[in-house]
Amino acid sequence: MTYNEAMQYMEQVQKKGSILGLGPVKMLLERLGNPQDKLSVIHVAGTNGKGSICTFLESMYVEEGKRVGRYISPTIHCYLERFQINGNYMEEDTFAKILAEVINVLDEMEAEQQPLPTAFEVETAIAFLYFLYEHVDIVILETGMGGRLDATNVVAKPLCTVFASIGMDHMQFLGDTVEKIAYEKAGIMKAGCPVVSYPNSLEVINVLKNEFCLHNTDETSQEQQMRGQFTEISKDDVSIVSETLEVSRFIYKGEEYEIGMSGRYQIYNAVTAIETKLLLDGSLVKSGMKRATWSGRFEKISDNPLFIRDGAHNVDGVMALKESLQKHFTNHRIIFIIGVLGDKEYERMMEVLCPMAEQIFTITPPVERGLSGDVLCECVRKYCPQVKACADVEQAIKCAKNAYSDCIAKDEQAVIVAWGSLSYIGQICI
Repeated sequence: MTYNEAMQYMEQVQKKGSILGLGPVKMLLERLGNPQDKLSVIHVAGTNGKGSICTFLESMYVEEGKRVGRYISPTIHCYLERFQINGNYMEEDTFAKILAEVINVLDEMEAEQQPLPTAFEVETAIAFLYFLYEHVDIVILETGMGGRLDATNVVAKPLCTVFASIGMDHMQFLGDTVEKIAYEKAGIMKAGCPVVSYPNSLEVINVLKNEFCLHNTDETSQEQQMRGQFTEISKDDVSIVSETLEVSRFIYKGEEYEIGMSGRYQIYNAVTAIETKLLLDGSLVKSGMKRATWSGRFEKISDNPLFIRDGAHNVDGVMALKESLQKHFTNHRIIFIIGVLGDKEYERMMEVLCPMAEQIFTITPPVERGLSGDVLCECVRKYCPQVKACADVEQAIKCAKNAYSDCIAKDEQAVIVAWGSLSYIGQICI
């Protein structure tokens, strides 16, 4: 099988849609020898920040000389970005070879009229086989959506379960309250497996703690179960030293750290990763934190023009972006490029951010769920009258650069910020 043939096959599987449930993927993995149970796995769930926490963890382990597998979703650069070892993407020939092995089992299941896995479940099986064959030391596994019924929730005994920021997203699948969403995310917990949580809201923490106790129902008291096994990051334990677009410095439990990812939330993501690493083996190399980079997360990609790209694609994400913009660009004219998916709370997102902007250019993300740039334009107009729908990302960048130049010509500081769906953020480059 060639790589092109492999991708054609995956396109056909993708057309079958998504079905919540673990039965088909468990059957597939069992027939493949349950590779997931032969790996050392850190399992990470959440609404925002999963990728950043995974990146910090990966960087710390790589700095120690470990081989680290990463399974990522969604991606912003290319398809094979989702299967990584020490930051290197899987080779095309390797993907085709492993998929061919998986197809043999899928054909058997189909012949027996068994329910077949979805595309994401097939990809998850490929990831586990890849990491097993490549003898990685540790796998940092990111859920796709939710947790309880997510295809990644097949690992029997992860080293640790980690929860990033949990908020409102994918409500049509996970529930219409943050408590319901937290309950679904908490489904990745396993008995005897320690938990680390980002400084989430009290509502979320209460759900996580309750689910932890339900998974650990021995004779010890709940207080004893929690001690040393459930770690909730407290913002009170973090002292911010300095924040710039290039470097953030902070002190956590008496130790000073430096990271190269901007945004206050990245400091708390970093602390979540630090606490996880210390919990698992009691040590870390600080330079690993400094080296960690993650594309499309309040990322400066150019100084002239000053250009930021950020994958803020839900309400919590845009609130975090607003905080970062207010901190770093208070006296700047802000020019937005925006593209979002139609199943998001995009009206609320526009209400939060668009009043900050001088000019806005909308685009249609290049995916089936992408909201029309024209529809978004009319929504934005209520909050910023200087808005234009563009034919594509290239035109939006050109228009934004022209607007930026006009500001500079008037001796006004300006910044271009492209934000929204990760499905188009990868196309934003200078």
